[in-house]
Amino acid sequence: MGLFERIGTMLRSGKENIPAEKPGRNEPCWCGSGRKYKKCHLPEDDRIQTKAKACSLNCGPS
Repeated sequence: MGLFERIGTMLRSGKENIPAEKPGRNEPCWCGSGRKYKKCHLPEDDRIQTKAKACSLNCGPS
């Protein structure tokens, strides 16, 4: 599940633990799994951020 899908799920479920900014690599993951962020959602969040940045460069107004 991607970042935006997780955020949508959290909003629909009433959870409000969405981080305002990316947690540090060794901090607990924002999802509440108890795992370190680097071992939980960091790789997926980095992929999403890279795709969003590429789209903003390529898909923006001409």
